[in-house]
Amino acid sequence: MNIEIRCAIEYRADQARLSPGHLSGVLLTYGERARDRREVFAPGSLSWPDDGVVLNLAHDRKRPVMRCTPLLEGRDVRIAFDLPDTTAGRDAAVMVRNGTLRGFSAEFVAIDEGRRDGLREIRAARLVGAGLVDDAAYGNSAEVRRSQLPPWKRSAVLWL
Repeated sequence: MNIEIRCAIEYRADQARLSPGHLSGVLLTYGERARDRREVFAPGSLSWPDDGVVLNLAHDRKRPVMRCTPLLEGRDVRIAFDLPDTTAGRDAAVMVRNGTLRGFSAEFVAIDEGRRDGLREIRAARLVGAGLVDDAAYGNSAEVRRSQLPPWKRSAVLWL
């Protein structure tokens, strides 16, 4: 006696496995002086386009990683997103994990600035890009972790 069992199979892309990891860190902190120059951003001085800015490797516009929209958390302007599964995304993940690239750097155009206590104070600026760099001016650090998707979104559904 032959018994045949037929069933439907559903295959879904697993978004967590499509990313080399979740990249996050502080781009800059309002009121914190840069380590390599006498410069500080006044609270709320930085603005960016609604669709975000391009993050690139070491300020090289020929090596874009992806477009991202910074987040404001208290005085910190943060970058946090899942890296794309591209050559640049995988390279970024590897270089952050092995310590080659350790922080973020803001690419900005100053709109209003002045001097305060011997410091260049940026009062208004437009963020036009961000770089993942080896030595961040504002002492921030970048890290790559597993994707931030919840476990139930990381597993494929398969019924037999």
